[in-house]
Amino acid sequence: MDKVFFCSICLALALPVSIAADASKFKLAGYGELIYSHFDYGPDQKSGPTGSPPDSRATIDIARLSLELETHLLRGVELEAEVEIEHGGTGGALEIEYEEFGEYETEVEKGGEVILEELYIEREFGDAFNIRLGHFYVGVGLTTEQYHPTDFFGTRRPESETAVMPAIWHETGIEINGEIHRLRYRVQLVNGLDATGFSSQHWIVGGHQTRFEDVRASNMALAARLDFHLADGLALGVSGYRGNSADNRPKPDMKDADAHVSIFDAHAVLRYNRFRAQGMYLYGHLQNAALVSQRNRTLSNNLDVLRTPVASAAYALYAEVGYDILPFFTSRKEDQCHLFFRYDAYDTMAETPPNFFDNPRFNRRVYTLGLNYTMGHAVVLKGDYAMRRLGAANFNGENTASFALGFQF
Repeated sequence: MDKVFFCSICLALALPVSIAADASKFKLAGYGELIYSHFDYGPDQKSGPTGSPPDSRATIDIARLSLELETHLLRGVELEAEVEIEHGGTGGALEIEYEEFGEYETEVEKGGEVILEELYIEREFGDAFNIRLGHFYVGVGLTTEQYHPTDFFGTRRPESETAVMPAIWHETGIEINGEIHRLRYRVQLVNGLDATGFSSQHWIVGGHQTRFEDVRASNMALAARLDFHLADGLALGVSGYRGNSADNRPKPDMKDADAHVSIFDAHAVLRYNRFRAQGMYLYGHLQNAALVSQRNRTLSNNLDVLRTPVASAAYALYAEVGYDILPFFTSRKEDQCHLFFRYDAYDTMAETPPNFFDNPRFNRRVYTLGLNYTMGHAVVLKGDYAMRRLGAANFNGENTASFALGFQF
């Protein structure tokens, strides 16, 4: 069945096309963010029975610079590539050195990462049907669509979503997409996750395959997304993901069982006059979480994974609302200043296998209040104060004041 599917895709991409008149033209776009943060708590949440101790520390982060390149190769054939530089660095990679008894060897060059987030060719047949082949965003969650600095409130992307699944999640495979009237759809077949990266604190986030030079595709995954635009400025949507993660482990230590990851989310976006709001609810389940946790405990230290118990289920919820208060002070219509509030709730150990400790540190609530000053939809200045509360009364609160500069072109 898979061979027939892949052959039909290849034939579709190979249909005769004529050279486009603007084939030599390129479109360059991009965005970036810089963030200053002051924390009133220490970085080690496991340092005592009450969590992070009181502290006073600050950081400056060149969070990301992303460059997007688009060009029409042929009439109806488009190439898109996106490279993101995170935290001003270049990153590293892992290799299995079988000459050294199968141990892992790390090649570290510098802090941070340079990531190729998109590299695909899209064959456009019309509004209702297109085929995309290559490396692209996985269409699950809300951040995969609302990721530019002017798309979301706050100095950082919603904590709840980024703590439960990779952000922004990108994999390699095949996608069919289109728009019919007010309904947009995406169906994707992509490489699956690697269960060795699953953990208590980040659930499946570490399963995104970025540690090795090669990405394993022994297990594929299916993702699908529907977004319905009810009216101008109002969209409702759902998305889902399901894929095995057992056979993508670097060594074949889970051939006797499956580890399917299943995710579902519902989301909404509203833009009405001076009012903006958006939110999402996401629930995820991991098959055989107890066995995954058991096998992960025996992993090599050199693999650089947490090796902590993995929950059988996790959830994330957030909602943010903002109102443009700038017209109260000036008549500049090209600028906006939103006073906003965001609420995040998530638990990366929402359900655990029998006899597993459900650590309340991973059940969190975050209340964020702040301002977004946007200039011409190109530059945004942000300031906010976030109060994180953990799932037990004895844990100290964690408060952060942040300021950010974002831009896009």
